[in-house]
Amino acid sequence: MAWNDKVKKLMQERHINQKQLSHLSGITESSISRYLHLNKRPRMDVVVNIAKALQVDTEYLLDEDEHTESAFTTISTAIARKGGELTAEEKNQLISLLLGKDSNV
Repeated sequence: MAWNDKVKKLMQERHINQKQLSHLSGITESSISRYLHLNKRPRMDVVVNIAKALQVDTEYLLDEDEHTESAFTTISTAIARKGGELTAEEKNQLISLLLGKDSNV
């Protein structure tokens, strides 16, 4: 399932519209709309914010083939850009994903 289909499904399950997701994620409503209608996954920091807003692990929104070296680059960039906004648990989840572990560090 494509990342944007996962987001749409989660929004439907949680009865959240684009405006509400925008507010919860800190991403503009027009950007949310664009991300939901594109099949290409946005920058990792955007995925992190959306996952946080929908209360799911970032890993859930990633495609299985994205758990590769490129995931290392995108996740480390997300930590660098948004590290101050992430909780310790979220940082641990990202680090675990980077290391290929299923549990927190």
